[in-house]
Amino acid sequence: MKYYGERTQKLYDTEKACMEAEAKAKEQENLEKIKKERELALQKEQALKAAAERKAMADKVEEARKAMIDAQKAYKEALDAFLAKYNTYHFSTSNPEEILPVSISDLLDKIFRW
Repeated sequence: MKYYGERTQKLYDTEKACMEAEAKAKEQENLEKIKKERELALQKEQALKAAAERKAMADKVEEARKAMIDAQKAYKEALDAFLAKYNTYHFSTSNPEEILPVSISDLLDKIFRW
């Protein structure tokens, strides 16, 4: 008489051999299931970590942007007060990065007093 293993889909000579093979197959399936669950959990954890890191960096950028806007407002107020009192303001630089935060229209307004 032959015994058929449903998980292994093979024929065995003895019931004991069939049961052992089925148990091993079940154990292997369980190990593979656990491995897949761990991989999914690790991927989910990495995705959450990446999202948290992105949010932290975005918050830092937003904070820097707000600080830049506040600094530009303070600069504009100080420059306007100076120009109101003295009419002109001289600024010399050889570094173009020093004038990038100020818009061109603001510079033209101050230079030509439209």
